[in-house]
Amino acid sequence: MKNKPLRESHIMPSSHITIIGAGIIGISTAAFLQRAGHKVTVIDRVPPGEGCSFGNAGGLAFAEVTPTIRPRILLKIPGWLLDPLGPLTIRWSYLPKALPWFLAAGRNALPDRVRKITAARAALGLRVVSDFETLLTAAGSIDLMVKKDSLRLYDTHAQYQAEESERAVKREHGYEMKKLSPGEIAEIEPDIARDFACGAFHGGWYYVRNPQKVVASIAENVVRNGGEIIQDDVLKVAQDGSRATALTLKSGGERPLDRLVICAGAYSNFFASAFGDKVLLEAERGYHLVIPAPGITLGRSLTYVATPMAMTPMDMGLRLAGTDEFAGLDAPPNWKRADVLWPFAKRCLPKLREIDQTVSRWMGRRPGTPDGLPVIGPSRKLRNVWYGFGHSHMGLTWGPTTGRLLGEMLSGAPSNTDLSAFRVDRF
Repeated sequence: MKNKPLRESHIMPSSHITIIGAGIIGISTAAFLQRAGHKVTVIDRVPPGEGCSFGNAGGLAFAEVTPTIRPRILLKIPGWLLDPLGPLTIRWSYLPKALPWFLAAGRNALPDRVRKITAARAALGLRVVSDFETLLTAAGSIDLMVKKDSLRLYDTHAQYQAEESERAVKREHGYEMKKLSPGEIAEIEPDIARDFACGAFHGGWYYVRNPQKVVASIAENVVRNGGEIIQDDVLKVAQDGSRATALTLKSGGERPLDRLVICAGAYSNFFASAFGDKVLLEAERGYHLVIPAPGITLGRSLTYVATPMAMTPMDMGLRLAGTDEFAGLDAPPNWKRADVLWPFAKRCLPKLREIDQTVSRWMGRRPGTPDGLPVIGPSRKLRNVWYGFGHSHMGLTWGPTTGRLLGEMLSGAPSNTDLSAFRVDRF
């Protein structure tokens, strides 16, 4: 039987909570904790929203209840791994380190595990929009969220039929993927190619116009309400028995701790392992291209059946984002993995202009667990430490909801979400 987590015997509503990580998870956590009456300090080596939150596809994909790795996808992975520019690849020198993660991912693709993971994903998706609205409205930036459902494109009707099982699961959870004819696609999005067999709305996939600005605006509101945000490196967290007692900053020296939340993305395992909590966490490296003045107009984000990527209209241009690369935290980027996204986008959007010197490229490190579910909850070793990391491709989508759940936990408030699937000791 699992050991019960150590908890503070009494939780004071006016406690001071330190959060390591200023991405969408950490900043959302700070905002919800602050709303519950806590004093908050957020620490990160980069400004709010400048880490992995900066470059994602911008999707609020709350209807994506089926896990990324499932039986139908598992069959495709061997072929993808052989292609260095494929949707999923691994640098072979890194394989020995990543092998336990991949073996665990395979086990999590078995039908019984897929059902349980789907239920957990669906639970996280229920209040995504309302949690975003809470934070963005308070920050005065609700206009950054665009409530138009993403459109998926299919070359053939056979491709559409092949995804029927995923659509059936979505319907079970209340998300309907409405099918569109070529004429209906042309009516709502005239710049999409006219030779697709069909399309379908995702059933619940909005987007934001600027992910970095989303995080920055919420962070600014946290500061306006008395919160503290420090840009510095955390070198060490001191422990005394079953508590974290202080942290040492590269520039700011030592700071005492009351309670601590780790929201450090792909770097979170450095802290979890030091605290004695074992987590299988890998950096799922994603890439993007941003094409300013792309020569096309889109009213929503797009996905295309031929490859796992998204095309999203943003304030700075058309963002093409996707792919999974396993190479560790520090390997240099392979910018060809960004450029390979363009031909797929061009297939969907014939008027899309060519890549030139104005195009920007980016690589980020998504924190991925082998079941695709985040770690949300208390440390099993330190009674004043909590975790919020490991969201893989769903960090932006589940960020505010994770913040709300952590806010409830640290305030002693009841939750209507079953959090057992997100325990740190499940690995």
